[in-house]
Amino acid sequence: MPAMHTNNTHIQPNAKMVHRLQANSITRTGKKEERGSTQFLNNKQVRAKDMRVYVKSFGCSANFAEGEIIKGKFSEKGSIVDNADNADTILLNICTVKGDKTALEQVRKLRAKYPQKKLAIAGCITPSIAESIKKIDNATTLVNTHNILNIVDLVNTNTDALSKGKPIKLMQPRIRTTRSVGIIPISSGCLDACAFCSTRIVKGTLFSYPAETIEREVKACVEDGCKEIWITGQDTCCYGFDRKTNLAQLLKRLVEIPGNFKIRVGMGNPRHLPKYLEEFIEIMKHPKMFKFAHIPVQAGNDQVLKAMRRGHNVAQFKNIAKKLRCEIPEITLSTDIIVGYPTETEEQFQDTLSLCKQVQFDIINISRFSPRPGTLAASMEGQVHGNIKKKRSRELTALQMKIQKERNQKWIGWKGEIIVSKKVKGGVSGRNYAYKSVFIPSQLEPGDIVKAKITDAKEKFLKAELIEE
Repeated sequence: MPAMHTNNTHIQPNAKMVHRLQANSITRTGKKEERGSTQFLNNKQVRAKDMRVYVKSFGCSANFAEGEIIKGKFSEKGSIVDNADNADTILLNICTVKGDKTALEQVRKLRAKYPQKKLAIAGCITPSIAESIKKIDNATTLVNTHNILNIVDLVNTNTDALSKGKPIKLMQPRIRTTRSVGIIPISSGCLDACAFCSTRIVKGTLFSYPAETIEREVKACVEDGCKEIWITGQDTCCYGFDRKTNLAQLLKRLVEIPGNFKIRVGMGNPRHLPKYLEEFIEIMKHPKMFKFAHIPVQAGNDQVLKAMRRGHNVAQFKNIAKKLRCEIPEITLSTDIIVGYPTETEEQFQDTLSLCKQVQFDIINISRFSPRPGTLAASMEGQVHGNIKKKRSRELTALQMKIQKERNQKWIGWKGEIIVSKKVKGGVSGRNYAYKSVFIPSQLEPGDIVKAKITDAKEKFLKAELIEE
């Protein structure tokens, strides 16, 4: 949420207004404590051993989950510092979502600024990015997403690790980005081969984690005080297809876990959801589920979708959105759209605008097409000029901001619980049951659950004031 100024009177919470996050010995003392096999570590914990490591993650929630594990692994052997100046080792955890350009810019910048420090790159490392990084700095250690469980030894010995495997990245030491949010990967890889995406190249085919292991991880997070559980993966909608189960079946297990928390389901391909849509809708109605769905459509024209090799068409997507909105009217629908995909005409782009007007998305993550080395789309004919991509991005953004403002205004006057996520300038940011971003101008702590009334609506967030229960 952007920083803002507000003229609202600051209301200080009292005991009746706040259900305080029960802090445990980890967050109070900074000590490590085991719950099951998972070890949770305070973000500020520092151990006077050999290494001082700075870790920075980019991209999607799945990559941030891996970044938390990387920090946890290094914290066991040394100390995690909060800026590169104080580090002996700088580690970037990169993501295919941000592309090669961002990673290479960071490598050049860091190597120029810190020529004597050890530099390591982890995460989604494609063959092309590995080659480019080595050309910039051959001494940089490369550890791909399949090898992060051994990252400390690999970085210590300057050993590159780019082989593929199927590790289960659960029940590991971790340092959370936000102490009240548990980010839990449920799988790795996907079942698709979208023409523009390098995820399959990096992550491989779908490997779903065992439901019982995921359940243990969620229990450990809840016992540690997490109020938000983020279920994530490269494609949550195909979870379990390799285990003769599905996402809805997994969620049915997770909502039975005792505790006061809510589950947010991460990005999923619409191609797979119809296989169990009714079952998914029913579990989404459970009070422990955030009424939120992130389903990337990518384009509003069937020819463009076919060129993308998405596996769904516009009518199928609209049917999913219609059923979700019919059964759960308040659901927050989030999607991703790429503008300027190769061969996309102005008429086809207008179809995308038309789809957005019909569906009325609450959130759109808009990207201008950028070719990923090794993908089919990178070598396609009919590449769209950068100025046209910029124009279409601005046009879609303007439309979406208007839609978001109108949809958010419908929440004015609503009263209910807000889970506080983080502190921001002038107050805190939190989420209501529909995962709407809410700003409250009060001094609260992450994990607090408060009663509030929505008083104003902006394009990207709601404003609220605390109320008595």
